[in-house]
Amino acid sequence: TTITITGADFSVFVNTGQEFDGSDSGARPDEAISWGKIRLDAKPVKVYGDASLIWPLLVSQTFVKYIEQASANEETKGTTK
Repeated sequence: TTITITGADFSVFVNTGQEFDGSDSGARPDEAISWGKIRLDAKPVKVYGDASLIWPLLVSQTFVKYIEQASANEETKGTTK
């Protein structure tokens, strides 16, 4: 199935818009659920902050476990010789 039919399984909103000011970017994730953009059983996250600060942190933490795993594999290769 496609996202347009069933909605997204995951979502992360990063913006500076607050709900009280009525801006579109200030809308809460439940608004996207009501439009079918996010699945009802999804667990959306909204981060209030400047994307130029938040985005690098999100990306780095997304890949850190793979980097640590690769590093551990390299250490293991070195000790088995």
